Amino acid sequence: MNKSWLGKILLAAWCLLAALPAYAEQTTMQSLAQDFAAQKNLTLTEAIQLATQNQPLLQSLDDAAAAAREAAVAEGQLPDPKLKLGVLNLPINHGDALNFNRDDMTMTTIGVMQEVTPSQKREAASNILEAEAQQFHTEQAATARSIQRDVALAWLDTHEAQRKTTLYQRLADEMDAERKVAISRISSGAAQANDVLRLDRELSMTKDKLLTTQRDERRARAGLARWIGEASLRPLPADLPDLPTALNGEQAIVELEKHPLLENARYGEHVASSEVERAKTERLQNWSWEVMYGKRRSDLSDMVTLQVAIDLPWDRANRQDRRTAEKIILVEKARKLTEDRRRELAAELESAKADWDLAQAREDEHQQRLIPTVQARLELTQAGYAAGKLTLAEVWEARRGLIDVELEHWAILADRARAAIQLGYLLNSNQFKGSQP
Repeated sequence: MNKSWLGKILLAAWCLLAALPAYAEQTTMQSLAQDFAAQKNLTLTEAIQLATQNQPLLQSLDDAAAAAREAAVAEGQLPDPKLKLGVLNLPINHGDALNFNRDDMTMTTIGVMQEVTPSQKREAASNILEAEAQQFHTEQAATARSIQRDVALAWLDTHEAQRKTTLYQRLADEMDAERKVAISRISSGAAQANDVLRLDRELSMTKDKLLTTQRDERRARAGLARWIGEASLRPLPADLPDLPTALNGEQAIVELEKHPLLENARYGEHVASSEVERAKTERLQNWSWEVMYGKRRSDLSDMVTLQVAIDLPWDRANRQDRRTAEKIILVEKARKLTEDRRRELAAELESAKADWDLAQAREDEHQQRLIPTVQARLELTQAGYAAGKLTLAEVWEARRGLIDVELEHWAILADRARAAIQLGYLLNSNQFKGSQP
């Protein structure tokens, strides 16, 4: 009896141990499924925040600015002194060759030399690097603004593809259900086999479009993953965010002048001007001093030597002045590049305004006329089908027409949002902050 119970207990324990891996795997799968279902919608604001946090491209510009500031400190210092060791007046032939104690002029020397660069030169070189550090910071701001725009457009592409996938999936599901009903009505004579065949063709075309939109959504999410990684797999909200675009002409010009690309170009001018100041200091003379101690043989006196060297810029017209002229020309180049950047941004602004105005006009037309028209047509077709006057194929033609209009309307809303994103990129770095969803 005891052996029987012992055998049952061992068998139960073995079964329990065998079931543990399967149970653990099932629990893990359920947990992953719950985690995925519990994920919050990825809003536009959150996508932008994720893209600009811990962004290596932005951090690299911080590093470049820090490096320039470190170099600026170094440029402001005097060069390191030099230790000089040597032998003077050592005989090399006749009987005294290589003898340190035969000639009165032979001595071993030790000395220190220091080159002195005028403080104006050092300060000018340091100022260039400080200006470059500021330029790196404005480049970082411009890059951050560009990333905000790019991730917003990628989010919008994903949102549009997700919306199309949902619409086509809904249409395919409705057509599947309608097909089953139509098949059941054939035997009673309420539906024709030809209607089912037409519905099959419409269903196949719809599923083909569904596959294409699913591919488009995958590609759009891949583009979004460039900026936010695995967060791009999260579901997106059903509705588009409200992106304000109301700016008058004068305010738009003021905001455009604050664009970080223009700020970066103006700092480019500042760097070029600093180069001019440094070129002007090249007319100042460097000089150096040297102290040397000479050790002679014991019966002779040791010697000390003091020397001063001064640069002689004897051909300033063809050397220093030419360098200054070069830097002045480069300042003019930087100013022209700034003006070109201003014109480029102004052209982009006008283009974005035109896109937004067109999208808004098309949105009004769809809301006021086109959408009510196709909805009324579908209702009339459904009523005719219910009365036995119209075929099922005509109903689905009207329904497909409504879906096509919905897709076109959604594309218009997406185009308007893209134009708003571009306007935000050009005019206001805070355009997307706080926008929901």
